[in-house]
Amino acid sequence: MPSALPAASGPSQPLVRVEDLTVRFPSGGGHRVVVDGIGFEIEAGQVVSIVGESGSGKSLTALSLLKLVDEPGEISGGRVLFDGNDVLTLRRTALQRVRGGEVGMIFQEPMRSLNPVFTIGRQLIETIRAHESVSRSQAYERSVEWLKRVGLPDPDRIMGSYPHELSGGMLQRAMIAVALCCDPKLLIADEPTTALDVTIQAQIIDLILDLRDETGMAVLFITHDLGVVAEVADVVLVMYDGQIIERGDVFTVFERPQHPYTDALLRARPMPGARLDRLPIISDEVRRMASRRPESAGVDA
Repeated sequence: MPSALPAASGPSQPLVRVEDLTVRFPSGGGHRVVVDGIGFEIEAGQVVSIVGESGSGKSLTALSLLKLVDEPGEISGGRVLFDGNDVLTLRRTALQRVRGGEVGMIFQEPMRSLNPVFTIGRQLIETIRAHESVSRSQAYERSVEWLKRVGLPDPDRIMGSYPHELSGGMLQRAMIAVALCCDPKLLIADEPTTALDVTIQAQIIDLILDLRDETGMAVLFITHDLGVVAEVADVVLVMYDGQIIERGDVFTVFERPQHPYTDALLRARPMPGARLDRLPIISDEVRRMASRRPESAGVDA
């Protein structure tokens, strides 16, 4: 598939570069900043995971990459460079080519993402034909192939099924097929396993990693689950209060965390076989430290 955007010329560059991204919402006559001047990069084929508790800004960061922040929120500053082109300045037509074509996205609750009144097949076919000049029969064949690739049995039956007729795990696989059917360079996965049981979670994670290896796509994986981060990520970004307070490769961050908040998160993980007299907590002092923009080497805001 031809790229929706011309690749910028020059030296090798990351697939995604986010610079000084800021998102805010109206609050009390002013504005509250919920993503506070963050920056990061994603290389082709790399899995980058943003981890943080609810309200940290991780999902808004993901939505900002496709300029999907709903009103009254607004992206008030920064750049999101995809293949060297700023997504935030694209006009509607070019932006639509990126969404679903160059970048796919899957969500925590597929029932809210797939249209309940259209069959899975129709949604796959329309996605493919919106981004490529192919016949309906060609789009149908590719849709069936993608349903096979994501491990759904009897794909012809699934093509004629409505979302409510599928189980949670099957629905998540169908949504992955919709997100990837145009061979995007980047998959944004926002809490894609949270609503699933542990066995199905593992299957979906393995599927995403297998497809990454097969297609060479990059993955931005949003989660609050440190166990998932350890399994999927090459690079970890730890968010708190709208800022990235620590970043690094997954082994370094887990073995030698530099920020007290990251260390507290890791200590709060339930450990198999451990007997606890009291549940670990993250102290108010650590939270206050995390809410200030850190300046020490290796810890980034």
